[in-house]
Amino acid sequence: MKNLSKLFILLVIALLGVTSCGDEPDGKWEKMKWYNVNNLMNHQGIYLIPEEGGTFVFQCRNYSNPWLVSVTADGVGYPIDNSHNKEFIGDWCTLKFEGDKLTITTQPLPDSFESRNLDVQVTAGDIFGTLSFSQKRGIH
Repeated sequence: MKNLSKLFILLVIALLGVTSCGDEPDGKWEKMKWYNVNNLMNHQGIYLIPEEGGTFVFQCRNYSNPWLVSVTADGVGYPIDNSHNKEFIGDWCTLKFEGDKLTITTQPLPDSFESRNLDVQVTAGDIFGTLSFSQKRGIH
């Protein structure tokens, strides 16, 4: 009887292992596709924010509920706490996810700055992506 119980447990574990695997092999997820609602200029993968700042919306077209992983503003990294992974409030920018939409609000570029940069790492589970932004003098 003891051997039968062990055999049953092994069979259940084996079946769970086979059925829990998805169709996609590890690391083969489709890249996140973002729709730039405000039509910000994109130069070599970096969205250019006007020097006067503003509010900009990006929509993830192929994943329904992404969230923030980390934010790097002017070279300083800010890991995101899992309990607050839908929102970030920084010194000069705020980020907020609502469903598949990411809203980014930036302050005007101070007179003492020529530029500043923002990298936003996001995930939707097993897929990760980075949105990069640069706010520069002369961009309107």
